[in-house]
Amino acid sequence: MSKANQPAKPWQLLRKLVTIRPAPGRNRQAIVLITPMAVSLVTMGLIVSPTHAAMGMMGAMGALAGVNNAPLSRARILLGVGIATVFSQCLGLLSVRIEWFLPLILAGWSLVVVWVWHALQLGPPGPLNILFAAAFGAYMASHGWTVSTVFIATVPSFLIAAAVSMIIILICPHRPVRAAVEKAESAVNAYCEPNDDADSHEVARLRSAAHAAIHRAWWAYNDGHSSGADNPSEMSELSDLRARLITAHMRLEHQLRLEAFPSTDLSLPDHVDWTPLGRPKTSYLLRTALERGSRPTMVALRAAIGVFFASLLMILLPFGHPYWAVLSVLIMMHMDATHSDMTIRAIHRVLGTVVGLGLYLAIAAFGPSGWIQVGLILIFLWCMQALVTRNYGLACIFITCFALFMTPITKPGEMYQLAQDRIVETIVGLAVGIITIYVVGRRAPVLLVRSQYRRTLRSMMPVLRSLSRGEHMTPQAQVERNQMVHELIRGSALLSATRPDAPQALQDWSKVDRTVTETGYDLLSVCWHTNDEPVPWARRVLADIAIFITGLPPISSQNLDAHSVANDVEKIRMDMVTSLPGVR
Repeated sequence: MSKANQPAKPWQLLRKLVTIRPAPGRNRQAIVLITPMAVSLVTMGLIVSPTHAAMGMMGAMGALAGVNNAPLSRARILLGVGIATVFSQCLGLLSVRIEWFLPLILAGWSLVVVWVWHALQLGPPGPLNILFAAAFGAYMASHGWTVSTVFIATVPSFLIAAAVSMIIILICPHRPVRAAVEKAESAVNAYCEPNDDADSHEVARLRSAAHAAIHRAWWAYNDGHSSGADNPSEMSELSDLRARLITAHMRLEHQLRLEAFPSTDLSLPDHVDWTPLGRPKTSYLLRTALERGSRPTMVALRAAIGVFFASLLMILLPFGHPYWAVLSVLIMMHMDATHSDMTIRAIHRVLGTVVGLGLYLAIAAFGPSGWIQVGLILIFLWCMQALVTRNYGLACIFITCFALFMTPITKPGEMYQLAQDRIVETIVGLAVGIITIYVVGRRAPVLLVRSQYRRTLRSMMPVLRSLSRGEHMTPQAQVERNQMVHELIRGSALLSATRPDAPQALQDWSKVDRTVTETGYDLLSVCWHTNDEPVPWARRVLADIAIFITGLPPISSQNLDAHSVANDVEKIRMDMVTSLPGVR
């Protein structure tokens, strides 16, 4: 077993627990991230009151969504997150009217939100704030909040923060695209000019990384700007970025042809209009996420089950409130991560909560006024953002203080009971979470990998069909190629993400990944180097893949002989490669 496939040892987990990762520039980035929330908090404090403004911070935190997206893309994400956050908080407020329905409502809402977020691949910071709004709303119902309170506190806080965040990104609107293009150029250079000691496996990794970077760059470009935004007379910087991306893309495809078919004499046609579309259609992402063995479904089910049992247990126990336990579960499981990473996150959460409660009690004992609370919240926000990428346990200290200062400070006698409840609720939530991640989907890694590689092979079939008909230069063929590249990238990423959870079961699937990936990229190279005429052998290869997929057993958590799967796919690949003119 290779070192990459070995289970994490206790000392490795301990090292993860205490490691403070370097994050150059994070302090300055944290200032940019909290600025919209700070403006919202101060503005609402001036308009209404500091206490009222603090309780509306749930809305302002929605402005963190889409921070790495270009303007149009971020505007769409902010709109969706804002509506979802308000609805979520109202749902939490209304759900407490029938207490025993609360676990079902929170679990169902978590299932939907987590699934949609991961199906559409919306990225960081994840759906936590939306889901936290529901749990927070359920808690604030006991403090007299109503739906009208949400529209007085949460909605304006979000609108102010969202407006400020859009102003900030419009100051430098092309920054996300420029960063994506620079990463793509760097990845392509690494693939085209590898180190002398790079072996075939390393070259394959660099090739996948280059395609992934190009795909994400086109995603950032096409997803964040209007169709007319690349007019040279209107936006020269964006046009320059597009030209750089096309150059990097052409270089990648040329290198791919040299690697895949070195003995052929094929020139690269002028396929500038064949550039990938980036983000696949929403309908495609949702449809594939509904398939058996999809990663979004697995993550969403795990989170929903954890939320259900955490909230149910808090109702049954004679202390505390469900909302803090639900938050503890979601902090672990709202994003996709390995079992060891989620376990480390749970330990960080407990330790950070204990220290954070101590800090909160020390500060609250002095009875700070409203505006001092506002200043403290801003400090906590900055510390959260500055530390969250360095060490989550340290960040949890300030997350706890921030969350507690969002509600009015209670009397000294009640504060100690609050601290006790919070510790117990945290432990209950994290205990439920840890049990859930190790029980639910225990055999899921094999299921997920089998499903993804079948989906990747299936994505090659429309591409081969277009080749066989000579229709591979049509807009529909472009969409099909884009979906194939998307699945190729997802396949390798999924195997890397799931292998730590089942190293023995998945140790042989690296060969399947290499063979399927090479088949897909070879097919992509054929498309880029073939004129608009039917390709006779494409129909035969299409039939071979169809027969192979049909012959596979139904998707389940039962493992397959990975070597046999890889050998069968390799035969199909060699049939395709040797069918090209000039290949021996």
